[in-house]
Amino acid sequence: MKRSLPEVSCFRKAAPFLTAVLLLAFMGGAAGAEVEVFFLPEGGFIRVQGEVTMEPLGLAPSFLLFPGAQVTELWADELVEYNVQRGLHGTMVSMTLRQARPQVLSFAYEGFLDLQGTLLSLDRNSLWFPEFSFPIDGAEIKISLPNDWELTEWESKPPQYPSFSVRSLNADLLETEAAAPQVEVPVVDELTSRIQMQVSRLTNAMNQRNSTEMEAILAPSLRDSGLASFLASLPPSYGRLTGEVKDPFTIIFSAERGFRYQASTVWQEQGGRLVLLSFRLKPHGPQVPEELFASLAEFAEELRLAVQTKNREGVLPYLDENLAQDRGQVLEFLLSLNTAVPWSVEHAVLEPFTATLHVPHSPRTQLLVNLGLVPGEDHWLISRIEVIPLR
Repeated sequence: MKRSLPEVSCFRKAAPFLTAVLLLAFMGGAAGAEVEVFFLPEGGFIRVQGEVTMEPLGLAPSFLLFPGAQVTELWADELVEYNVQRGLHGTMVSMTLRQARPQVLSFAYEGFLDLQGTLLSLDRNSLWFPEFSFPIDGAEIKISLPNDWELTEWESKPPQYPSFSVRSLNADLLETEAAAPQVEVPVVDELTSRIQMQVSRLTNAMNQRNSTEMEAILAPSLRDSGLASFLASLPPSYGRLTGEVKDPFTIIFSAERGFRYQASTVWQEQGGRLVLLSFRLKPHGPQVPEELFASLAEFAEELRLAVQTKNREGVLPYLDENLAQDRGQVLEFLLSLNTAVPWSVEHAVLEPFTATLHVPHSPRTQLLVNLGLVPGEDHWLISRIEVIPLR
């Protein structure tokens, strides 16, 4: 086993914080880590984020943190789920992996350490740093402190847990202002952080059009509904998607093309895992006035009747001259649609102006047809079209 001595360098900046860069050696296999630490000694608040290359020995690695720690991010390529167990002496985070192979574990957590005084020691007793069940071998730790605090001691020796001490530069002033209000730092609750992790997994799977990965997040009822196949069929022209958790019941998906969708969700704990129980997707944007929505419904019916005639010349006037796709292909697609059943306008958004038509194409296939629209002399004109099959 090898051991490297830590290298420490400190520098001051114009901002009211002092940053220390510490090179830490852990005993174990060839793994590495980069960690950023934000610590407010007066209030005991600490926020840590970083990456660790882990080489798990099994499918259930874990780590231990200080009591009350809130995990705000946890991600690895093979991560299926994680669970948090709280006790008087620590917070145990247990993970479940699909495969035990070397991989990067990204993590972030925050909370308040039970420390008081003008000289504070952060060591194994405080559990400020994860005590992993797997070895790592090297870390650069960057610690940001208020400018009136300094790092006085740094240790990384057997049992190889990183320890450091900080001291106030104006201890007398702190003692006289002990009752001064503390800095308020928002803390993300555990449920929201778990939802954020699942939404990240879902968004990554949507970008990869990976229905198998999506199904691992869905409750059985949603798997049976074909939701994963639907999300995997989103048009590639949308570009890369991002997902933002607005609250535990709302996700906003944004596409590179400018489209935004709002998903109403319900999450449920099942067998120690957080799964998606309900999912309803609709375009997100300013509410369309009733008069405009009625105009879109009238346009949808006119378009259906024009397509029903199977007359190419009767459908062409509904296509904008600057149509984003090939006019001939769009025309053939429209003429192929089933017109025996009425079409309905499911949603509409103002920016970019888009109407989503529900077209019952066959007993086994429903279509959502997104139409980008521009005003014409007599009716709306189709400037863009995307199709999402529902099975």
